[in-house]
Amino acid sequence: MGAKSLFGLGALSFWLPEIALYAWTGHELNRKLVTLLLPCTFLLVYLVVSILRPKRMTKPSAAIFMALGVIFLGTLAVTIGATILDAGFRGDAVSTLLAVLLGTAIPIYAFIGATYDGSLYALIFVSTLMPLIHLVFERQNWIIRFRCHFSCDTILDLWSILPVHTDP
Repeated sequence: MGAKSLFGLGALSFWLPEIALYAWTGHELNRKLVTLLLPCTFLLVYLVVSILRPKRMTKPSAAIFMALGVIFLGTLAVTIGATILDAGFRGDAVSTLLAVLLGTAIPIYAFIGATYDGSLYALIFVSTLMPLIHLVFERQNWIIRFRCHFSCDTILDLWSILPVHTDP
């Protein structure tokens, strides 16, 4: 599973239960329910992903990329939830879309939107916990992958053709 898939899966596993409950009930949710439900579904999906991924390959960190998906797509998810509750895109759609695009580019807006949405504690919990989970359980997985286009032999070959200056 690649970094993009983990990014999307993290956002879906965290925000989709809240959006589904908004669609089902049609009104605001109990904040304690949201604070408990969102991290639990997220951590359950993370556990399933961790179990199903091959262990011997270098791969992106599921903890980090899933958390990044939650944070970067948080403004969009909060806006979709607000649209179900007769706000969000139902108002001025153009300004709302610009705000969502800005919120996607600047992740602090996810925390601001989560404050109004009632999911701030859940978002803070997940965004704090997942880097710790990466350090404890996924330290061997990469966050930023560096690709080297030279092999060791190529570097040694280049080194051997350099002129060597010796002092007389």
